Amino acid sequence: MNKTQALSHRSTFLTKQAQEAWNYFSKSGYPSSKDENWRFSNPSPWLLQSLVPLTDKENIKREEFEKYIIPDTIPVLILNDSVSILNTLPEGVQIMDMEQADNEHLMDLPLDSIADIHTSSFSAENTALFHNGILITISENTVLDKPIQLIHSIKRNKESRIYPRIYVNVGANSQIEILQTETGNDDYQHFVNSVTEVFVQENAQLKWTLMQKWNVQTGQVSSFNIALKKNASASYNTFEFGGGFIRRDIHSHLQSRGGDFAINSLFVPTAKQHIDIFSIVHHKGSHCSSRQLIKGVLGGGSSGVFRGLAHVYDKAKKTDAHQTNHNLLLSNKARMNSIPQLEIYEDDVKCSHGSTTGQIDKDAIFYLRSRGISRMDALELMVKGFANEVVDKVDHEQFKASIQKALLRKMEGMI
Repeated sequence: MNKTQALSHRSTFLTKQAQEAWNYFSKSGYPSSKDENWRFSNPSPWLLQSLVPLTDKENIKREEFEKYIIPDTIPVLILNDSVSILNTLPEGVQIMDMEQADNEHLMDLPLDSIADIHTSSFSAENTALFHNGILITISENTVLDKPIQLIHSIKRNKESRIYPRIYVNVGANSQIEILQTETGNDDYQHFVNSVTEVFVQENAQLKWTLMQKWNVQTGQVSSFNIALKKNASASYNTFEFGGGFIRRDIHSHLQSRGGDFAINSLFVPTAKQHIDIFSIVHHKGSHCSSRQLIKGVLGGGSSGVFRGLAHVYDKAKKTDAHQTNHNLLLSNKARMNSIPQLEIYEDDVKCSHGSTTGQIDKDAIFYLRSRGISRMDALELMVKGFANEVVDKVDHEQFKASIQKALLRKMEGMI
């Protein structure tokens, strides 16, 4: 394990958790290539260990976010590590930054109950060092007719280390949608270590879609952790376009009977970008279902990793778990490592997994060209058709259009 320099952990709120996390992180350090889960991904060049975490307060101006804000949403703006909530919130919705929540004595949260600091040194580091965060609470029986939109922009005139933290609780019988954009608006190198914890209570429904467009100097390790209670359902869609090094960890816990969770992810690296999608679905309750659809389109000298696991526990009867990974290589220099896995301790289940990696079918290109379509247009049609299986999982039409636009822009430099 690599050690980091001695820093002070957070001492403003949640100090007990910060101290415990820092003690663990100080002993464990960062993972190395000797750790099986990091064998194909080396975060070391991106960690900026000589820098202290960013704590500066920012003056957030709506006009700087205007091009990202979707009409008829509830925008939450994050600039570096500062938070601004623009709208009056509808009934049943509470959104505040964690400093405010602590001042109002509302920080009695089960923090780290699903983002386990003892299984991830990065989660431990975030818990010890995050300066602020976002707390979203949805009351029981709340059905939002507009999405919550989280827009996180990094804009600095120097390198920085940033530790975003998000906590969401969706009350019983509620229905919400969250749209999230991560974007970099400078050319400096940043290290982003983000942790999200989500609780979806009984009979609640959550749809979450993330589009990541950091600058290519940025390295990110992200941990998304979600727990679903009885008959709860959730989907988590991610679209990875930016960043130089991205590690997206997705940990889902189907804790009670009847839960349903879907992961849909599209990553599109080129040049020397590296993107690693790591997912674990813990099937603990009976009659639960999960689907993992992960697709990669890789160009230039880029590299990608998918390591996915569906873990079916004893007594998780009638589990229905499916995992699919398909990758399209647009360059002879692009590299992909795919490790789909099943771990099953119950007989009465239906589980499957599969993975393919290859280049565009030359016969299909020849067929399209024989119909008068140029080679470039034929390639674009093939890539769009491949990617659209994931893009079409997004229900919000305007956000879907933004994702399609970002995909087309990325493809221009790859085909």
